[in-house]
Amino acid sequence: MLGPLEQLLRPALAAALPAGQDLLTGPAAAPRSGTGRVALHALRLEFDPPVGADDMPIRDPAFLGWQGTLAPRPGHPLDFPLPDAAPGELAEVHSPPGRVLAAGDAYLLDGRTLRFFQPPAGPVLARTRGARCAGYRERRSGWIDLELRVWTKDIAVADDLLARGLAAVLAALADINAIDLAGAPPRLALRLTKPQVSLAGIARGLDPAAPAWQLGVARCTLRGELELGLTLGTPAPEGRIGEVDVALHLPSKGA
Repeated sequence: MLGPLEQLLRPALAAALPAGQDLLTGPAAAPRSGTGRVALHALRLEFDPPVGADDMPIRDPAFLGWQGTLAPRPGHPLDFPLPDAAPGELAEVHSPPGRVLAAGDAYLLDGRTLRFFQPPAGPVLARTRGARCAGYRERRSGWIDLELRVWTKDIAVADDLLARGLAAVLAALADINAIDLAGAPPRLALRLTKPQVSLAGIARGLDPAAPAWQLGVARCTLRGELELGLTLGTPAPEGRIGEVDVALHLPSKGA
């Protein structure tokens, strides 16, 4: 469920490395041949253990909604209408994905159309919120461990590639304020909001599993608020009082 984070960072990482550099995401081992390899791996996601009552997960109601990429109106490149299939009200706009835009600063909502002030920086992703449904949205703090690994024959080359890659990853995360992680849409969704990255450590030496290769490793910790959404569809119908009739019975005169 951490692959989307790796794919979100991959373009910036690839742009910072030499052309043709062997680049993998996810678990990776030393190459069998060639001049070297760079790998980006999101190892694990952990929740902060509650210390007191104030640290317990926060549960909010779940709502039906829609999420997808918007296309500009033909002949109007700054206008992005919401599709008819998107129920409810506009909740969030990303451009590019991972960067949440503020209404009024980047665009205005005119009816069901997003009108941008200038061409968006990338694909426009929108999310709407409709009627309340069965399920919940749980929020709690946590972190993701991220590793950047470099294998080369020359330790100086490993240092250079590791520095380039680390700079690219840190710079990319500085512009990201919401990361949609994997789930099983539309039932399950997991994302990290307000992410803050910090460098946790750097190591270098021969790879114990492949001693012919120099190995450089940069470890980062990405902290933020983890949102787990569970959508179970339309809630069970509830009985409601529709009308109350009150009849007054006055006592008779002979009473």
